[in-house]
Amino acid sequence: MKILHHLGHNHKWNLDAYFDNSIGDGFIFNAFSFNYNKIGSKISGYSPKDYMPVSMIDHQFFGNKNTIGGKLSSYPYHPANDESSVSTSISGIDGISQSIKYQLNLGLTNIIVPNFHYESDSFDHGTKILNKINKLIPNATSQNNYFMTICLTDNQIEDSSYVEKMLRAYTDMHIGFDGFYIACSSCLEYKKKISLNIKYYTNLLKILSTLKYQKFKTILAYANWDAAVFLALTDIDAISIGTYENLRNFDISRFTEEPGGGPSKGWYFSDKLLNMIKSQHLDFFKNQNCLDLIANEKNIFSDVILDNAFDWNTTHKPDIHKNYLLSVSRILKQLSNIKDLKLRQKFLLEKIENAQSLYEKLNTTYKIFLPDESSDYFLGTWKAFIQMHST
Repeated sequence: MKILHHLGHNHKWNLDAYFDNSIGDGFIFNAFSFNYNKIGSKISGYSPKDYMPVSMIDHQFFGNKNTIGGKLSSYPYHPANDESSVSTSISGIDGISQSIKYQLNLGLTNIIVPNFHYESDSFDHGTKILNKINKLIPNATSQNNYFMTICLTDNQIEDSSYVEKMLRAYTDMHIGFDGFYIACSSCLEYKKKISLNIKYYTNLLKILSTLKYQKFKTILAYANWDAAVFLALTDIDAISIGTYENLRNFDISRFTEEPGGGPSKGWYFSDKLLNMIKSQHLDFFKNQNCLDLIANEKNIFSDVILDNAFDWNTTHKPDIHKNYLLSVSRILKQLSNIKDLKLRQKFLLEKIENAQSLYEKLNTTYKIFLPDESSDYFLGTWKAFIQMHST
């Protein structure tokens, strides 16, 4: 299983994490953050001969002709440049074809085939597009892998009948793709970073496990750290990790609406709690002299962040994000290195139970009660879901 850095804002941190700290196995470049023809030149001081052999490109056609924002319109074949009153299959297929050629001309061997987002009631139109795209793909060779994009919104991943219909359509035809690139909304609730939606877990697991059973390769893109749950229950070929929220929780509106939200004072990811802790909540631990309880071991970035001299009030702190990248990549690698799925599930269940015990210890012994996103709200859901689907 490979871990791929999803490159967006402040992508230098990811590049440094890979080249300087051996975190991850490669990169996914987002067209939203990179101008047309920028990829393939020197980026943040790194030569294309170093990063291109381990890179992929996500052209992010998700918003179709309604796309706004970022660098997407700099790509002449992107649907953001489609000024027609309606999007036609011909213009859509032409854009996808040019995207594939662009990637091949860069010498990439792993090609993400972009696809459009269609509402559930337009599924038949989406299937027609899929069939036409499928005909563009040459017979799989040992040199190139083609990954068809699957894009799912909240409503779609919650709809079991839609998921079933989609899987039939994507697996019943004569497929030219080697695998699928899956961008799925996480169905998040207010003040939650991890989903509690059982339909999200159930249906996304069904997609991943069905595609693997059908011998397709799978890339779980825009993955949050709940990727560990899916990896414990089925094999996944690649999982993306990202620094910011929009690279860890896929949302179609990012490509069709002006971004909202405001600045954050920062988060600390603790692999012992399996959770992000708000920076201001770290004062609870400092006051009780128990920061060591949540400290990530053998993690230089964690050491820097938890030092009393660390200033959370200054922006653009790469150590915060590198701590997350290192911690989560280790958890995912530990899981993938356990080949027996039953033992893999046992490993993650033990980590969940240890995190629950630590939360309880913080409450009873140290009188630390972490609210909202920093609490243990999702651990019970994870535990129950894994036990329900364990092999």
